[in-house]
Amino acid sequence: MPVIKLVQSLILCLSALLGHAGQAFACSCIWQGNFAEIDKSGATIVLGKVLSHKGNSMDLQVHEVLQGKLYREEIRIWGEVGSLCRAELSNFADGSEWLLVLDTITTVPDKGFNPNTPNISFGRKDDFSLKRCGVYWLEHHNGYLRGNVDDDKRWLYLDKKKSPVSLELIRRFLAGKLDKSLIAEAAKTPTKKGELLTDTKVFLLQQQREERLRERLENLEPEEPD
Repeated sequence: MPVIKLVQSLILCLSALLGHAGQAFACSCIWQGNFAEIDKSGATIVLGKVLSHKGNSMDLQVHEVLQGKLYREEIRIWGEVGSLCRAELSNFADGSEWLLVLDTITTVPDKGFNPNTPNISFGRKDDFSLKRCGVYWLEHHNGYLRGNVDDDKRWLYLDKKKSPVSLELIRRFLAGKLDKSLIAEAAKTPTKKGELLTDTKVFLLQQQREERLRERLENLEPEEPD
């Protein structure tokens, strides 16, 4: 066999082996549930705006801390890399706002952070990571959150037929002052089959629905003043 063809064959074999190795180390995880179901214990939950992306990380301007202790106005969040089951951060556009359930990076494994490629790595100690095997994020717009808060379907992150849920209700839910059944009621599909409504009408319907929910919340312990 000519040397050139032999080299080409070796290259093809090596490429195939590397390809299979990459597949072997791909993320594999069990679905952890919708937003109401996921385990939030020990997590830092924030509301903020995406500032920029670098490699597999993004910087977030923190507007509000809903759970945990955080004293920084800006944080770095690390996403998908290698076999880690993390979110693909390119789906979070610059300027968009999100409620995120984050894990603090407490330790970095050996070779987890390479200073020669600082934008593609496991992450840095005291930064944050975002899981993807459940609904660990909700998109925020004008005081309302959109995402799968209550649907039992696996790998469903967003049901466009469902109503957005107000940030106020999510705050109460995270504080343990609101049952998830009321969150599910707030997220019900706002229209009858085949009926088309403008965004304004959907917003008004949602306001009316949440006013009724607030009436049901009158017996709950009032929120403590800041």
